[in-house]
Amino acid sequence: LPMDAPFPAVGGVTGTELAAAEEHVEAAEGDDRAFAAYAYAALKRLGVEWRPTVAQCVEARQRTSHGYRQMAVVWTLRSLMGPLIEGMLVVDRALYLRRHCGPGGGVRAFALFDAVTSPRNVVLAAWRGGRGGSFGLKD
Repeated sequence: LPMDAPFPAVGGVTGTELAAAEEHVEAAEGDDRAFAAYAYAALKRLGVEWRPTVAQCVEARQRTSHGYRQMAVVWTLRSLMGPLIEGMLVVDRALYLRRHCGPGGGVRAFALFDAVTSPRNVVLAAWRGGRGGSFGLKD
């Protein structure tokens, strides 16, 4: 899906599924058509058998359009603050482990996989000092 798509591919709805849903909403135009296709594809993806009519999709979109701006603000704040909070959690957990490792021990943080997959992609490895650098925290 292009980045400027009016409705994001959320919940596993792919561009292919949206394209397939387009044939079911030919009566609508513009954003109404895009939303109807999105609703159709999302419901199909979720395994819901009920499919709204184009008129029902248009009505739902019009009834909820007033909240779009507020949702955009909340989503933007979440996107900006999320990585900061995740980083603070990693640092807090690393400091806790470091306090309990004793002299000569340590903590290392490693990216386990790509951060795009999940913001919780960091693993902490800790070891106690004086025991050959074992990774166990308890004997």
